[in-house]
Amino acid sequence: MAAVAVAFGASGASAAEGTGTIVVRLSADPAPSRTSWIYGGLPSPVTLGNGTTRRAIDVPARTYTVRERPSLAGAPATLTALACDDPSHDSRGKPASAVATIAVAVDETVSCTFVHRALGPPPPASALALAERFAPELRFAAGEQYRPIAMEQYLGVATLRNGTPPSGTFAQERPTLFTLPVQALPSYLDVRDAQPNTTAARYPAIEASIVAARPRPTVYWRLARQASTGRLALEYWFLYLYNDFTDRHEADWEGVTVFLGDGSPIGASYSQHQGRQWTPWGAAQTDEGPTVYVGRGSHANYPRAGTYRVRVCWTLVRQRCSTTRKSDSARGDGDHLGPGDYDLHELGGTGFTGGWGSGTYILSIGRSHDRVTDPRRRSDYSNPFAAVPS
Repeated sequence: MAAVAVAFGASGASAAEGTGTIVVRLSADPAPSRTSWIYGGLPSPVTLGNGTTRRAIDVPARTYTVRERPSLAGAPATLTALACDDPSHDSRGKPASAVATIAVAVDETVSCTFVHRALGPPPPASALALAERFAPELRFAAGEQYRPIAMEQYLGVATLRNGTPPSGTFAQERPTLFTLPVQALPSYLDVRDAQPNTTAARYPAIEASIVAARPRPTVYWRLARQASTGRLALEYWFLYLYNDFTDRHEADWEGVTVFLGDGSPIGASYSQHQGRQWTPWGAAQTDEGPTVYVGRGSHANYPRAGTYRVRVCWTLVRQRCSTTRKSDSARGDGDHLGPGDYDLHELGGTGFTGGWGSGTYILSIGRSHDRVTDPRRRSDYSNPFAAVPS
C-alpha cells in the first residue's frame, strides 16, 4: 500500500492573515503505479499518483469541498475509506461521494486521507481465517508450464484495446486494476508480443519473466452466503497467463468452490472447460481444503488424479460442442502448490467488463466469438450455490 501527500499551508504567513494548512493523502492497494486521482475544490486542482509531491500555498481559513475523481474516465470506483484528522473536529469525509468537507481554522492543519483498494474493502478477519482453513492444494501434471498469477502481473504484460479482437484500437499501454473499464463498451486485454494463433511459442518466455519478477503464485478467494439455507461457499479462483489446449487463448480463469453447511464441508465444485463438476465431500478430507488435480494446458480442475476425455464448446455463428480427441492429463505427477506456497487474496471490487485475452482459437477451426470473462461477471461467482444438487 502506497501513501502520497500534498500539503497546502501558510507558507510563512502570520496568524493574523487568517490562514491554515490542508494535507491531502492518498493510500492505495496495490501501489498506484501509473494511476492517479485529481482533487478539485482546493485553491488549485491537484493530481496525486505514484511518488510523493508537496506544495505549500496560503490557504484562507474557511470551508473547502474537496472532490476526488480518477484521472482516467470510465475507471472503476475504488475508494473504500475517507477520513479527516481535524483538531477542531468539524471536517468530514464521505466515501460514497468521494467528497471531503474540510473546515480550516486559523493556524490549523487538517489532514484528509483517501483510501483506495482495487479489490474492495479488506475482508473481516473471520472470513480470511475460513479461506485459509480450506485453501486448496493444487497438483499439476508433468509438463505444465503455467502457474496461477496475480491480476496485476497479467496486466503488466498486456495492453488494453477497445473494440473486439483482433482488430481493436489501442486504449491503454499499461492498464492497472484501477483503470480497467467497467462501462458496457467492448474492450479486451492483449498480451504484448504474442498471439495464440501465430506466435504461441512466445508465451512460456513471458511466463518465465513474470515468475522471475515475483516467484510466489497467487490464489484469489471469495466468501458467499446463502440466506435461505445458511450455507457458505468459499470460492477459489486461479488466473493463468495462457490456455494451451484444443482451444487456445490468452488468460485462463478457473475455480474451485468449497461448500459448508453448519460449519462443515459438504462438497465442492470444480471448473472444467465450460462447466462445473459437483463432488460430495469425502471422509478422508475432513477439515482441510480439497486436493485439486489440474489438467495440463487446459487448467481444468478434477477431484481425483486421472486422464479425462472432454467436450469443448465454441461459438462461430452459433454455439457448438464436441468431444475432443485430446484428453485432460490431470495425473498430478508434476509440481504441486500447498496453501503455504501461494499468496491468498480476496477477489472483490468491480469486475472488468472486457475480455481477458485477445481471442479464443479452436485448433483446425479458427477464431471463435468466445472470450474469457472476468470471474466477477460470471454466475458461478455471484451464485455459486447453483452447483449444489437440490
